[in-house]
Amino acid sequence: MAADGIPARIDTPGQMVSAIRLLQGDLACEAEQISLGDVDTASLGCLAVETERFARALHRFGWLAAQR
Repeated sequence: MAADGIPARIDTPGQMVSAIRLLQGDLACEAEQISLGDVDTASLGCLAVETERFARALHRFGWLAAQR
């Protein structure tokens, strides 16, 4: 998982693109580990937290876009 993680607040399209790419990379890395038989519950928990943070930011970003 990236050290900086998904920000709790995403206000610009550029920030959203970066967050999507970050999460995509984190998901791909975790998928690779799982395919190799390495299921790390701590890592999965961190990924779940990041995914939930991204989902909240995505909802907010969509709301902001609808206001424009």
